[in-house]
Amino acid sequence: MTTTVVANAQLLDREGLADLTVTDGVITRVAPATGAPRTGAVVDAAGGLVCPSFVDAHFHPDKALTFPRLGPIGDTSMAESMARGAAVKSEFTHDDVVRRAGQAIEAAVGNGVGAIRAQVDVDSSVGLTGLEALLEVRATYREQIDLQLVAFPQEGIVRDPGAVPLLRKALELGADLIGGGPDNEGDPAAYRAHLDAVFGLAHEFGVDVDIHADMSEVPSQRALELVAEQTIARGLQGRVNAVHCCALAAYPEEHAAEVIALVAEAGMQICICPVGNLQLVGEGTTPRGRGASRPKELLAAGVNVAAGTDNLHDMWFRFGNLDPVETCLVTCLSAALRTDAEVREGFAMVTTRAARYLGLKNYGVREGDNADLVVFSHPDLNDVIRGLPGTRRTFKRGTLVATRTTTIT
Repeated sequence: MTTTVVANAQLLDREGLADLTVTDGVITRVAPATGAPRTGAVVDAAGGLVCPSFVDAHFHPDKALTFPRLGPIGDTSMAESMARGAAVKSEFTHDDVVRRAGQAIEAAVGNGVGAIRAQVDVDSSVGLTGLEALLEVRATYREQIDLQLVAFPQEGIVRDPGAVPLLRKALELGADLIGGGPDNEGDPAAYRAHLDAVFGLAHEFGVDVDIHADMSEVPSQRALELVAEQTIARGLQGRVNAVHCCALAAYPEEHAAEVIALVAEAGMQICICPVGNLQLVGEGTTPRGRGASRPKELLAAGVNVAAGTDNLHDMWFRFGNLDPVETCLVTCLSAALRTDAEVREGFAMVTTRAARYLGLKNYGVREGDNADLVVFSHPDLNDVIRGLPGTRRTFKRGTLVATRTTTIT
């Protein structure tokens, strides 16, 4: 039996400092810090904020670090982005994906991430190369991070008839969920056929669904509404999530309220991706909502909302650093989360709400939770979010797996 005490920890929503006793990777006691001698190894948080490790609800590790493989980007339309993505993926090799995805996972762990829902392209342009590589990466880093793999038909299903047998094989190999992207069909008439195939595979393999929906902020996109309707019709309430949902912000108020009510009835959860969407969403010269969706309205309706990274320095998004603290900051800015309670919700979107999105068990800083923790040198959440220099330590089941330190000299 191994016992460690994380001492003098400032917990969220708790007055005074606390000691967390960790036994064999599980938090077995949370008590006020009295300064009395502790039994076992001691990790002194020195009054710094201690929170559960971050959860990234949406990331594409197979594409990470592929910028700029095809030279300068001069056109960022959806059609051009899709074409560029397919061209880059066609050159993927197993070792190439393992190397890049591994670098991305190490960056995530260094930033305090303990779990990721990873979208992995499975289509005729890349086959199973990315999925097989990510299965290897998951095994390599299983002691540092939990990876859920989503088999994602990026190129569509109607447009890419070869995708369905590949998706079936991906699920047989060990993908955890089935993904989808009806928008990528290009023709709204094909959305239903796309969803029929996705939901059919979900039923066949008994897995949940994680759908890309409405990736542009134009009111004519209605994939989210269709996904919610199909979820209810098929009795899959609580087993279908949707990502992006940018068009929701462009709907007239009355229609937006109707769609949000439908999403709530379907028991769906929503993941927004504000970091990448701020740059990618919205054509023309006048910035508008730019992909923030409607997180406040969704939360008010009882819909769980998480926030994810989406892309990291790849053919879709040239920036990114896999830091959920930055994701939280941009979420607060783009979604106009201003009050103390709203900012706290923004932080929950990369911690507790994201954990709920992934369906994680025993997550948190309560007795009985896994000791997946981040220890900051700053005690105040606002100082953490605004990125003051300091130290961030990542623990996985009570074991220190990464340390990040920033300084100013």
